[in-house]
Amino acid sequence: MNPRKLNVNKIKTKLTEIILHEMKTKEISQGEVARIIGMDRRNVNKTLRGTERGVSIEQLIRIANGIGLDVDVIIKRRKD
Repeated sequence: MNPRKLNVNKIKTKLTEIILHEMKTKEISQGEVARIIGMDRRNVNKTLRGTERGVSIEQLIRIANGIGLDVDVIIKRRKD
C-alpha cells in the first residue's frame, strides 16, 4: 500500500472522529451541519460515515469549520 495514502486515510479518520465528538458535545445534528455549511444532509451523513466516494480532506475541513473547529496542519521532517 502507498504510505502516503495510508497517512491521508489516518488523517481523514482522525478528523472525522474529532468532528463527531464535537457534534455530540455541542448537540449539533447532521441536519444542522448541512444547513450551516450549505451541504445536503445526506452528503454530510455519507461523508461522516465514510461511505461517500472520494471524500476529501477539504470536505471534512469544511464541516469542521462549520461547527466551530479550526484545522491546522503541521508538517515536519520524518525521523528515520
